[in-house]
Amino acid sequence: MNSDIFFSKTFLINLLIIFIPFSFIAGNLILNLNILLLIFFGLFFHGFEIFRNNLSKIDKIIIILFIYIVANGVFNNFFNFNFSEYENKNIILIKSLLFSRFLILYFVLKFLIRKNLINYKLLFFSFGFSALFVSIDIIIQYYFDKDMFGFEGVDRRLSGPFGDELIAGSFIQRFFIFIPFSLYFLLKPDRKFSIQIAFLFTLVICIFAAFLAGNRIPLVLLFFTLGMIFFYQHLFRVVLLLMLIISIGCFSYLTKKDGQLQAHYKGFMMKSFQVIDYLKIRITDGEVKFTPNVYTKEIETGILTWQQNKLFGGGIKSFYYNCTNIKNSTMDKTGGTNCNTHPHNYYLEVASILGIFGLLIITIMFSMIFVKSIKKIHFSENLNYNKNFLIPFFLIFIIEIFPFKTTGSFFTTSNSTFLFIIISFIVGLLEFKKKLTYE
Repeated sequence: MNSDIFFSKTFLINLLIIFIPFSFIAGNLILNLNILLLIFFGLFFHGFEIFRNNLSKIDKIIIILFIYIVANGVFNNFFNFNFSEYENKNIILIKSLLFSRFLILYFVLKFLIRKNLINYKLLFFSFGFSALFVSIDIIIQYYFDKDMFGFEGVDRRLSGPFGDELIAGSFIQRFFIFIPFSLYFLLKPDRKFSIQIAFLFTLVICIFAAFLAGNRIPLVLLFFTLGMIFFYQHLFRVVLLLMLIISIGCFSYLTKKDGQLQAHYKGFMMKSFQVIDYLKIRITDGEVKFTPNVYTKEIETGILTWQQNKLFGGGIKSFYYNCTNIKNSTMDKTGGTNCNTHPHNYYLEVASILGIFGLLIITIMFSMIFVKSIKKIHFSENLNYNKNFLIPFFLIFIIEIFPFKTTGSFFTTSNSTFLFIIISFIVGLLEFKKKLTYE
């Protein structure tokens, strides 16, 4: 009887975990509900045992980060928020407190990993299949003008099941990495040829869909991820080389056939070089005389917003309001600041929201996770048998924290959920000493 109860508890927890990628597709309401249920049942089944473990250095820096976010929210809410037209006067404090749910999520997931209650076979398959599902939906939308749910594409960009949100390419880039590693679960490790063929087939679908989705930075990061897989997984090297040849041929054909796609990716190349020129001037001269495109305007706007509150930032949800106060003659001459809800870069956003102190804490946290992962993967024999479980999370983490890319807001539900789930699995697997199996 007790055994049945235990397995039902474990099954429910794993069901909530494997539903996570589909919650991203369903939207923030379902994603928040999924995360809250995972936290609730984790605490309900295991109580304060979740927190009764010796804290690692990474645990401590993560706790410091969340304490700082709340303290920062209190300070900015009551002493540094001067926007009388805003209806909710306590928005910064409320958002700062609500953000603490990700700290609880981190400890719940880490506890489940430590107790070996995660079904990695279901997890890897679910995460990988979600990327394949979105990819197939994108391809259907491209050829039939509507996807499986009736959503139509928008000119040169396709959204698939995300409707009005043009984030399908980013979703594929984040989750497709679980496909090759899930093949270890679905096929016997000694059936190398079958694994390679299956990987090639699914990879063609995902890359093609990511290209059609039109999210250019995620497409670049996807190829960057493939390069890291090439480095870490010998089994897939032949497939990846073949995929490179296929991709070059397909991209050349599609851009010649579709003028909108061609202009879309040519524009990306031009704007990328403009960003490089902008950064050179920003670093060497310190003062920008021009803002040639929307990306450089976002970067410059982020820097100028941070400069208003350099030490402690303006608090969560303050970016737009502080941005509208920017007075800068150069930006005014080129169309003014590009005040969005965030500056489309994690590090610029953290600096403007939490100040230089918050940016320092997060940089230390990321660096500790990165260094410890490198040591375990490359220099520790004790974790050799768990590498295929750790590596996909580690590679996603590298891509997610890569500083020179455009991003969504660090403090949104979707991005924070994704990042802290990845961090939870990395830290949990780093500390897990037993052997994990594919069974």
